[in-house]
Amino acid sequence: MPDPAAQPARRHLRLAPAPGPRGSPEGRLALLARTLVAAVALVLVTARAWLAAALALFPLLWRRAPLGRRVTPLARREARVIPFQRRRQAMPR
Repeated sequence: MPDPAAQPARRHLRLAPAPGPRGSPEGRLALLARTLVAAVALVLVTARAWLAAALALFPLLWRRAPLGRRVTPLARREARVIPFQRRRQAMPR
């Protein structure tokens, strides 16, 4: 039997509702089917992305470019000194 003195301290608490009837098997089957369709769609999208990435990188393998160095080295540019224009003489005052 609950203590009557403790009741005012528990007024803010609410009781959980009684459990309702369990879901029908048809609802669970539909949920399982939707989950299966989503999983298959995710696998197909992932496979398509991997295939697209492989096709995008395929030309790099086909060309067989040398790694780490250039075939024809670039000529070094020489530094140029650009002379400044001489100042004009100030007009006498």
